[in-house]
Amino acid sequence: MALHPLTESDLELILPWRNAPAVRRAMVSHHEISLDEHRAWFERLQQDPSRRWHLFQDDTGSAQGVVYFTDIDAEQDSAFWGFYARPEAPSGTGLQILFAALTLAFTELGLHKLNGEVLADNQRSLYLHQKVGFSKEGRFREQHHDGAHRIDIVRLGLLAREWPEQCERLRARIAQLTELKS
Repeated sequence: MALHPLTESDLELILPWRNAPAVRRAMVSHHEISLDEHRAWFERLQQDPSRRWHLFQDDTGSAQGVVYFTDIDAEQDSAFWGFYARPEAPSGTGLQILFAALTLAFTELGLHKLNGEVLADNQRSLYLHQKVGFSKEGRFREQHHDGAHRIDIVRLGLLAREWPEQCERLRARIAQLTELKS
């Protein structure tokens, strides 16, 4: 499993993933993104040191998802994060992406705290965050409007000191899933 900084050559690969209806529903921005808009976003990203985007590749080198860190605050050693898997990604990919992302956050980035925000109706993501040790820290009532409804946003956080225990537990779970697939 590996995370590689997103490059311009990855843009056409990941755009259909980001525009997939299931992915768009879980994002704050729901509209379908054009290739030109996608390229403009990538150009802005290159100039912003508070944001880092990575392509996730599985053990076979196959691209399976995207991980991003935003609002990176070097003074506070904190950031927000998010991810999405390609729509056809195999079962268990989300857990692998989480493991790679959290390892990067607490080692290479040296974060003290990693924050996440999840739309309250995205129970799958909420469950996954809590499964890997994130704690609910707040609820922003009716914070997001999806065009038809007001949706709460749940704020979650994981501290660096909580990561070692979660890391070992996740590593064991991923090994168990890999063994079952064999």
